[in-house]
Amino acid sequence: MGPLAAAAAVRAGGRTPVELVEKALAAAEALDPVLHFAESLDPAGALAAARRVSPELPLAGVPFLIKSGTAAGSPVVTRLVAAGAIPIGVSTRNRPGTDSQTHGWNGTDYTRNPWDLTRSPGGSSAGAAAAVAAGVVPLATGGDSGGSLRIPAAFCGVTGFKGSAGRVPRPGRPLIGLAVSGLIGADLDDVVTATSLISGPERCDPSASPFWPVPVTEPGRRLRVAFLTSFGRGTADSAVAAVVRDRIAAGMSLEGPAGLDLVGVVLDLAAPEDAWDTLAALDAGRGVSGDQVRHATELRRAADRALADVFDTVDAIVTPTTLTVAHPYDGPVTSDFVGDLCWDFNITGHPAVSVPAGLAEGLPVGLQVVAGHGRDDVAVTVARLLRVTLPPPPVSA
Repeated sequence: MGPLAAAAAVRAGGRTPVELVEKALAAAEALDPVLHFAESLDPAGALAAARRVSPELPLAGVPFLIKSGTAAGSPVVTRLVAAGAIPIGVSTRNRPGTDSQTHGWNGTDYTRNPWDLTRSPGGSSAGAAAAVAAGVVPLATGGDSGGSLRIPAAFCGVTGFKGSAGRVPRPGRPLIGLAVSGLIGADLDDVVTATSLISGPERCDPSASPFWPVPVTEPGRRLRVAFLTSFGRGTADSAVAAVVRDRIAAGMSLEGPAGLDLVGVVLDLAAPEDAWDTLAALDAGRGVSGDQVRHATELRRAADRALADVFDTVDAIVTPTTLTVAHPYDGPVTSDFVGDLCWDFNITGHPAVSVPAGLAEGLPVGLQVVAGHGRDDVAVTVARLLRVTLPPPPVSA
């Protein structure tokens, strides 16, 4: 049962918030020793909150996890709580001090992928995706500065939504805006609705965008998409690309305004490491030189121009979310960054969503949809047309 259905059952009197939270806590107790998705759990606090929550709220009693490192007063948390959702604990992220962001660490062990315990759930929102995929919670908060919502969502076969910069407010005015807050969830529509609930102006974040209503399902016309497996750097594995290509073909086969038209484009983007490292340092308050800032600014502007040219031609870009399926849990096994198709859009601030596209080698393949600045509605609409529903993973509640 998804979070909206669960909350509706609470409002109708068929379920209670305490029952929903107790079920999530029981699943966490059974599965965390296997998957290591929790940094900490708070059964007493969660049950106390469940007893207090109003059953009339839109997310009444819906359990969720907070990503490690997220401030308790962060809008992504406080607004979920205000909507009736109940935090049951803190999920894992990557081990501090490591180069790889595509795994999780609970302090003693790596977080595992519920599809294959020898594989990583991705990162850095590792525990969030593992717990959602395993059915412990239907929603979890995350942060995305280089694919950290979308990569784990792809590896675990769930949804990760990085809205346009400012879509979900963050505490304080960001200096650069590289990182965004967002949600990982079992279902795209639930993630979209929850994102709408937590969107809107924030007095401590002047960069926050206005309230974002849930987009309509039907676009009213056929949408034009480009399919890319590389930006002129790392290229997605052929098996991964084939799964996404098949979903686009299915979208093209739809008749009338509900379908997609494929348009050929070329998009070569400079390797983003220099720009990303400089912008991340600025966001973190670390010193950088004037030359580094100028170089990063030039790279960002070049990427903005190249993407603007593409979005003059198409409504959305569709890519595999990751270059490969999930790698071993103790780190990547490829020389290319597995999220190479993700992090450009943190530099530019474009909306991007990852949804399940199918399986390759028995592991989930994510499909990423990117739209123009502020066109989160277009990204979501295309993702709705292309997503698939995967069976539960081998390790699940």
